[in-house]
Amino acid sequence: MKKSQPIRMCLACRSRHPQNTLIRLKQSGNDVVVHNGEGRSFYLCIDCVKNEKKVKGLVKRFKQDEERFVKLLTELALNVNTCEKSHLN
Repeated sequence: MKKSQPIRMCLACRSRHPQNTLIRLKQSGNDVVVHNGEGRSFYLCIDCVKNEKKVKGLVKRFKQDEERFVKLLTELALNVNTCEKSHLN
């Protein structure tokens, strides 16, 4: 019998997705960084990462430098997409 995957909610759009398809981040001081296993974290779905309006809202919400934040999200989105493809094979 197969175990069910954990379901998590995207912070931006409040939609629910399997945990392995989401990007996990945390706020460390004034910066948003990749979650390292310590402290509280939040998840973002790929659709929200690609949506400019949602990204601008997140930049404002977390008081981030937009250029650095967008770069971080695009790098992480590429990693999630490659991981999904490798799990499908």
